[in-house]
Amino acid sequence: MFEKFTEKAINVVTEAQNLAKADRCVCVVPEHLLLALVKEAKGISLKIFKSYGIDFDVLQKKLIFSVGKTERNLPAIAFSENMKTLLLHAVNLASKSGNATVLYEHLFLSVLLDRTSNNYKTLINLGFDVEK
Repeated sequence: MFEKFTEKAINVVTEAQNLAKADRCVCVVPEHLLLALVKEAKGISLKIFKSYGIDFDVLQKKLIFSVGKTERNLPAIAFSENMKTLLLHAVNLASKSGNATVLYEHLFLSVLLDRTSNNYKTLINLGFDVEK
């Protein structure tokens, strides 16, 4: 699936995996992807996050993760079903917009449209206008 992702999009997914590993989570969840998106934000997405006063540290303190932890370092961490769905949604968004590749922006939109994770509520609580 990742052959359709641009280098920037792959970097964001890789960063989500790194964040999950660092937090000793048993899997990568959509909340890790949102954190990675904020951490790797550039251009319009950076301007959007900054306009709402959202940065990595603020978001990390506010996000609630619904994933188990492990005592040991796992060599590889799987994606949760919600994360897989989110990545497939990004692929579909890219296809619908006429792009052959998945861009950072498709991941960003996919996260914003996701109502199953804690991302939506957290962003709303931080004053982020998702509909706008």
